[in-house]
Amino acid sequence: MRQALIAGAARAGIDVIVGGTYGATQGPRLESAAEIDRMERDGCDMVGLTGMPEVALAREIDLCYAACAVCANHAAGRGEGTIDMAQIESVLKDSMVQVRSLLEHTINPG
Repeated sequence: MRQALIAGAARAGIDVIVGGTYGATQGPRLESAAEIDRMERDGCDMVGLTGMPEVALAREIDLCYAACAVCANHAAGRGEGTIDMAQIESVLKDSMVQVRSLLEHTINPG
């Protein structure tokens, strides 16, 4: 599944980061600067609220699973000013266009 997504991204002309470590936090809320700093020290490349527990449950039942993650905010708590939901929704709206293209090129390699 991972290789199919990588190939789909290449066909769609979408730049992706292949590899990295995901750190899961509890939500719903944005992480503090201290949490992001700790996760970075722990080796996390991306931090989020929505990557767990799905991946662990999929692993338990041997279900093929691959993450397709979108960064909706860059290091909440570390940036200048506050991040509000309008900013996150704007990024997600734009990003979902790319996700749709990625999935189309993955499912229909044509």
